[in-house]
Amino acid sequence: MLALANTLTNVFNYDVVLIGFNIMLVIFIAMLIALIWLSRSVRQLKRDYTSLATVVDSNKNDVFGLCSAALTVNENTAVAHEQLYDLKQQLAGVINKISELQQIQLVNVDSPYNIDIRKIRDGASIDELMHQSDLSYDEAALLIHLHGGKKPN
Repeated sequence: MLALANTLTNVFNYDVVLIGFNIMLVIFIAMLIALIWLSRSVRQLKRDYTSLATVVDSNKNDVFGLCSAALTVNENTAVAHEQLYDLKQQLAGVINKISELQQIQLVNVDSPYNIDIRKIRDGASIDELMHQSDLSYDEAALLIHLHGGKKPN
């Protein structure tokens, strides 16, 4: 019996060792498959990283270009704003001068000499001016001389 027990123990030990070896072999193969899959995944990730790094660099260059263009546009806008402000100031000055000239013209239109000057241009003589506008001989002669009417007598 002892021999049978030893034989069973040896067979049992041999079977246990064989089962253990098979389990270890399966685990080793599974780990080898996992290692191959992981190495392929790492290579794919490296390719993806390289591709994405290229895209990021390209986008970074685009952003730098856009920022540079934005600064240029901002500078040009500032220059245009200054020019528009200067033009606005000049236009305000011109409008003020036009208003002043219109005021002067209104004053000149109402001037009594304007009526006399129109009469001179229509051919009035010194005598007519003296009687119709109550001017002295010298005033009438001067107006006729300046505004192109008949020569004084």
